[in-house]
Amino acid sequence: MKNIFSTSNFLFSAVKKNTILNKKIFFIFLGISLSLILTTSCSDSTKSQYGQTVIIGMKGDFDSFNELNASDSDALQVINNMLFMTLTKLNENFKIVPYLASSWELTEQNKVLTYSIRKDVSWTDGNPTTAEDVLFTYNMAISPEVAYPAASRFDMTERVEIIDPYTICFYFKKAYPDGLFDTQIPILPKHILGEMQPGKIAQSDFNRNPVGNGPFKLSEWKANQHLIFEYNTNFAFGRPFLDKVIFSIIPDESVLLTNLKTGTIDVIPFLSSLDFQNIQSVSTLKGIRYGGKGYSFLAWNCANPLFTKTVRRALSHAIDKKEIITTLMEGYGKEAKGPLLPFVWAYDEDLEKIQFSPDMAKSLLKNQGWEDSDGDGYLDKDNNIFQFDIKTNAGNQFRKDVAVMIQAQLKKIGVQTNVDIVEFNLLLDQVFGSKDFDVLLSGWEADFTVNPTDLFHSNAITDGYNFVSYKNDRIDFLLEKGRATPDQVEAKPYWNEFQKLILEDSPYTFLFNKDKLAGYNKKISGVKMDVRGFLSHIQEWRIPEQK
Repeated sequence: MKNIFSTSNFLFSAVKKNTILNKKIFFIFLGISLSLILTTSCSDSTKSQYGQTVIIGMKGDFDSFNELNASDSDALQVINNMLFMTLTKLNENFKIVPYLASSWELTEQNKVLTYSIRKDVSWTDGNPTTAEDVLFTYNMAISPEVAYPAASRFDMTERVEIIDPYTICFYFKKAYPDGLFDTQIPILPKHILGEMQPGKIAQSDFNRNPVGNGPFKLSEWKANQHLIFEYNTNFAFGRPFLDKVIFSIIPDESVLLTNLKTGTIDVIPFLSSLDFQNIQSVSTLKGIRYGGKGYSFLAWNCANPLFTKTVRRALSHAIDKKEIITTLMEGYGKEAKGPLLPFVWAYDEDLEKIQFSPDMAKSLLKNQGWEDSDGDGYLDKDNNIFQFDIKTNAGNQFRKDVAVMIQAQLKKIGVQTNVDIVEFNLLLDQVFGSKDFDVLLSGWEADFTVNPTDLFHSNAITDGYNFVSYKNDRIDFLLEKGRATPDQVEAKPYWNEFQKLILEDSPYTFLFNKDKLAGYNKKISGVKMDVRGFLSHIQEWRIPEQK
């Protein structure tokens, strides 16, 4: 189980409230990671595909099935794909399509978003899902007492008003292109949670015994053993193929893999590259390689006089990303090109990546006065050796291995580095507090919403996550215009220039996007996984009867 607060994942995916500088970093808005293929009928020709049970093996238990306080990315997958409905959802082409809302309309120059809610959706206890539930969910999401980690998704929302029981309006502070994305939060039942004090919701029994309106419902949860989900007979879009989905908790990876091979479990959604290769020779198993939502990077402290724009660019040319992907990831990854990932609408397909070129790196550094004047193999200037520390978090062997490989690559062009492995909380203090670092090796998890303002706008140096102290007035302008232009076609040129300029300035060296690897038993049909998550196609999974 991958807890997004652990040091084994992307370091700064999330930081709980009241941690360092009272910051909340939350770039995993899995509340919008949905793909439910809707099955509305059961003809005679397909009846044999309905029924059956799939067992999914997990290393750890879930924490909560309440969107407002779940900190585990796997729990968020269950919340969004199995238990609860959002107003709209993303299809497999990452286009927004109706879900709980049958339609929507943007008016008042795109500052008012009106949703029409389906009238045939009910909770698993039989009560209808209405606009009251949507308003309640919004109010809880923005409540300081609740401390919803993704509350910033509603920063652009001025207010929400109910028009009638099945119509609700979101009023935005100004027009912007991502209102439909930001309002994709799993809707919660007011009649269950409405009488509870917001600050008490985190302790509610609801978190482990949810009342939902999605395609499945939780029927049993034995802590650290298993969870059983049954199909929801009240689901508005008809039943999924499977009768049951069971999550079996098996902490030992070797035991987990053995159980997959023997057929005791049917699916493992997260495999190491070694285990992924291992299952290729098992005739009953099949592997899936699917994209993640994160990228790894080197973040240069732009406040350090050593790291001029030219130096940052030079060092980026010196890093061989292909070697990292081939050697440390067995090829299961892709080179990251820039600050936006390929699945968002603003991504520039024509963006030219920074090429690996040690000669270019040395030439640029020479232009900055860095040469090996004494023949010792290291660059120097004014009797000072070119050297710095690469910091990364403890508890992540893979990231340490990446740092050591980068250290070796930089040594080839005469740059001396020290790999500094730092305990998680101390590293947070050094990076966000005192800003006592040279370069940080870490990663971000991205969202379908396009808003890197908090990373690269100069205002975010003191009040955000621009911990590298990067400042460029043109970047500030492009971020502001890109976010303020509601039409995606009109906004795209701003985002294209933003991506190009970030590469030119190189406050980050973008390293790689790591693939996710899964394995499953071939008896299951319809298994797909994509960047939205391993449960994105759960309604398509089925086990046809053997004739």
